[in-house]
Amino acid sequence: MTVPRGSSFLFCLAAQGCLVLATSVWARSGCAPSAVVFGLGLSFAPYAGLLALGPVFDKRTLDRIAVLAALLFGGAFVLAPPVMSDDLYRYLWEGRLWLEGLNPYRLAPDDPALAHLRDGSWEPINNKALASIYPPLSQVLFVVSAGLGGKVWIVKALALAAHIASVVTVARIASGPRAALALALNPLLLSEAALNGHFDILTGLALLLSAWAVARHRIVQAGVATCAAVGLKVVGLVLLPLFLRAPKALGAISLVSGLLLLPLLWSRPLFDEGSGPGQFATRWRGNESVFAIVDWVARQVLPEGSAAMCSRVAVAAALIVLWGVILRRHLPPLAASRVVLWAALLLSPQIHPWYLAWLLPLEVLAGGVAGLVWSAAVLLSYAPLDRWVSERVWDMPAWLQLSSYAIVLIALILDPRRPKLRPSPGAR
Repeated sequence: MTVPRGSSFLFCLAAQGCLVLATSVWARSGCAPSAVVFGLGLSFAPYAGLLALGPVFDKRTLDRIAVLAALLFGGAFVLAPPVMSDDLYRYLWEGRLWLEGLNPYRLAPDDPALAHLRDGSWEPINNKALASIYPPLSQVLFVVSAGLGGKVWIVKALALAAHIASVVTVARIASGPRAALALALNPLLLSEAALNGHFDILTGLALLLSAWAVARHRIVQAGVATCAAVGLKVVGLVLLPLFLRAPKALGAISLVSGLLLLPLLWSRPLFDEGSGPGQFATRWRGNESVFAIVDWVARQVLPEGSAAMCSRVAVAAALIVLWGVILRRHLPPLAASRVVLWAALLLSPQIHPWYLAWLLPLEVLAGGVAGLVWSAAVLLSYAPLDRWVSERVWDMPAWLQLSSYAIVLIALILDPRRPKLRPSPGAR
């Protein structure tokens, strides 16, 4: 007997809800982080089923289901501890410093001048010797979180609200019936926002709105969205070339972006050992893909001291060349932004799972599948988490890292709607 597609849809929705609830309970029970990651991995099965079933209901109904289910599933995660990341403790700490009249760009968490402020939210902070790496608009979110009570669940609830805002925006922009659902119930996004308290989905929303507004010749709106993306995460700078054909707008956006990033560079010398931005830009790496190859080649021909910096310069140059190709081929803004974000992530020396939140709003809008596959495969990067929690040692097996990106490469090759460097028929 054939099961109606509506019943199958509801079964998959209920199955994902049960897995999310179980994962939340496991996290609250104090289990190993790997058990939580395993639960998230399992929840990708019913999630894939939901998307594979096709338009079971009309778009408006699916959009409403997406928002409601994201609230319910995310709410379960808000009540669980952030077992997969300790970043939100730094968020709360830095927000508290601003409220105390202190500058987290200048003062690292382990600075003796801050010893009197150390409490339960200070102990889990990672990289205590480094000052803040977060631009001013992210700092505003941290201040709001601290001002509303400074509790872990407050950060997570605000991050969930950001995720819902992104879902609502995609629902309004997208013509496809499943785009909002694909974004709303993506297990990685749900967990990184509502469980781990990352605000990167706001960066993804700002990047999406920037490209969308440029496509509709709404340059002022696009400029505001681009500046917001830069003010949240430095990655927003990769979309500045969208405005090369509007020189006045490009000048204004570049000026505002520079002012937004000035506190990161001015408060502490970039090459100071305690400079968060300096250390992140010159030293940090992990879970990288193409960058690992570039860096290996550089180390074969250059001295150890200069190879790392040359590798970073090389990938930055590759992005500039890519933009030249995109502009020469007149790729539409949404498609161009998607290509550049894919390239930026694949070329980056550091890929945290939550960085995919920058890409996924554009990915679901384009109807792509490879990005969604990556959001599942990236869970493999949490493999060393148990040892990190117990021994503070992060040891990612090379074979596992290669396996993760092999899955992504295969998905890219097979995805008929993969990002391309030529306009689609009928593209504007």
